[in-house]
Amino acid sequence: MLKPTKHTNIKFSVIYIAGKILSFLTKETIIKYDDLKEMLIHEIGVKSKNNVDFALTFLFAIDKVEYIKNIDAVKLLSNDDED
Repeated sequence: MLKPTKHTNIKFSVIYIAGKILSFLTKETIIKYDDLKEMLIHEIGVKSKNNVDFALTFLFAIDKVEYIKNIDAVKLLSNDDED
C-alpha cells in the first residue's frame, strides 16, 4: 500500500488531476488530448505531466470520460443515470 508522507504533494496526485480534468471538461465537453495536457501543466505545473495518463485511465475506468481516437480528444460522458 502506498502511503503519503510529509513530502507528498497532493497537487500531483491522480485524484487531484482527475478532478481538474473533470472541471475542464464541464466547461468544454470535448478537449484535444494535447490541449488538455497543456492546460493541466499551466494550471498545476510540469510535474503533473507524469500522472495525466493515469488520471485519464482512472476516469475512463469509472466511466466518466471517453477517448475519441479519430480526433485525439477526450470527451466528458453525461451523467443521465445519476439522481
